[in-house]
Amino acid sequence: MQQTISYHHLTVFKVHFLCLFLVLAAGISTGFIGASFATLVVLFFVNPRIKLEVWFVLFLFTFFLGDNFDGTLGFDNNLRFIILALGLLLLWNENLFADNAAKYILPFALFATLVTYLLSPLGVLATIRGISYYLMALVVFKLSTVLIDKDSSRFYNLIVLSISLFVILNCAVFVFPVLKVTYFRGRFMGLMNNPNGLAMVAMFAYPIIDLLRRKDVTIFTSLALRIIQILLIILVILSGSRTSLLCIVTYEAVIRLYQRKTILFFAILTLLATYTIIINIDIERVLHNYGLSGYFRVESLKTGSGRTDVWKVAVEEIKEQPWFGKGMLYDDYFVKDYSRRYLGENAGRQWGGIWSSYLSLLLNVGALGFLICSFFWYKMMTLSKMPTTKVGFLCLCLLSAVSESWMAASMNAFMPLILLCWAIQIYQPEKEIQEL
Repeated sequence: MQQTISYHHLTVFKVHFLCLFLVLAAGISTGFIGASFATLVVLFFVNPRIKLEVWFVLFLFTFFLGDNFDGTLGFDNNLRFIILALGLLLLWNENLFADNAAKYILPFALFATLVTYLLSPLGVLATIRGISYYLMALVVFKLSTVLIDKDSSRFYNLIVLSISLFVILNCAVFVFPVLKVTYFRGRFMGLMNNPNGLAMVAMFAYPIIDLLRRKDVTIFTSLALRIIQILLIILVILSGSRTSLLCIVTYEAVIRLYQRKTILFFAILTLLATYTIIINIDIERVLHNYGLSGYFRVESLKTGSGRTDVWKVAVEEIKEQPWFGKGMLYDDYFVKDYSRRYLGENAGRQWGGIWSSYLSLLLNVGALGFLICSFFWYKMMTLSKMPTTKVGFLCLCLLSAVSESWMAASMNAFMPLILLCWAIQIYQPEKEIQEL
């Protein structure tokens, strides 16, 4: 469905992005209260025909920037809750619960909420973290259904433009560092609060752009979408995130191997040969010789930037309550409490989190909760109408979860993109369903 991109195509969403900049300007100048008021005003006065689309743009960017706990963009952290509540209200009249794949994450949300209520030492704020999984899925899946049924091509174009704007703004900050802090220990973090956050947003946006390119349902040419993907990779490289870069490479490799099963056998042989070579050479010296030691941070390769030290302690704690865990947010509470009691001021940065979704889930909801959560991922795979893409995307998600704890939180910067990618694969007009 590639067309020549005209000025009209690029300006049809001008109101949407003007609303976004109005909310951002209000937040930067007056903080959370001003941003909340601007959001309410925008959604009240905007044309009803585009109200859900405007909310979607505000939703994406509020969550993208929500990792900013302080500073210029610190208002977005609390604005997330306002945006989510407004989304539930706007979608209520759209028969919110009907034909909604969010029902498949409801068992996990209820289990996590119950375990947290009964076992958590952290109170009400931790308890509501469980049900928020369901609320997030409700709005993303229902919004996708409504906008795809209304005009799928228009919705897909809006997604591409939103991700493109995020890329452009971060590239602009790289060239013109107008924010007070845009780097952390030499690693670019753009509009995010940390470089890994920027990398993971870019990483999860990558398969969405690739998915829309394969579907060929936007006004953008395949080349234009490829350029966006390249820019996303550049953001990952600038951030210095080894995990995100590896996940994108894995995604591309899985897609190609799945499409060409005849070379799968040779690929496995090559992988085994490569592994044999790597374990028999000094990989640190090789990276030093090629000038890549700085980017790959070779001094921390063996310990995963100290993550393995944290993981050993986490495993011992999991053994204390292996089946049910100790409630949402316990992973963060435990590691910081351990750090304070046993390490004090000598604690390294790695002791600021668990850094593994699997260990975080086991700490929070135990083995039973982990299995119930797995049911959601299984259902996403069975519901997806894109056999190739779903395998690649699942591999990307599962691999990234090894060294990041994003699965243990539903309102982070990445969950909207993850749910959106599944929604695009699940909800499609019949004419778009194809084997990918």
